[in-house]
Amino acid sequence: MTKLYERHLADVQLTSAQFSILGALGEGGPMVMADLANVLVMDRTTLLRAMKPLQREDLLKSTSSADDPRQLVFALSAAGERKLKQALPLWNKAQEEFEAEVGAREATQLRRSLLALGKSA
Repeated sequence: MTKLYERHLADVQLTSAQFSILGALGEGGPMVMADLANVLVMDRTTLLRAMKPLQREDLLKSTSSADDPRQLVFALSAAGERKLKQALPLWNKAQEEFEAEVGAREATQLRRSLLALGKSA
């Protein structure tokens, strides 16, 4: 399933994990690492590995937290917002292709099952 999404996202040079990071920050706004990991149901090591190229390409910006200066708050940069805007139609095409292959009802059920599995891990 990941290959399907990454094939579509290749045009904007994003992995599915990187798209998820941009999407979570675009939808949820600025977040500290722990909150971002929880939202994405991703361990911190995997999250950091996916974030590094996004930071290198200036798609993310980070600032010290007002509550705890030792923590960084991550947000989309202007370039990150543009990249997300470019990637969304590609992600939607991947969703359509996935649903065409497995059926809309089955795709919805599979997404729910994967989300539940990730949250229980």
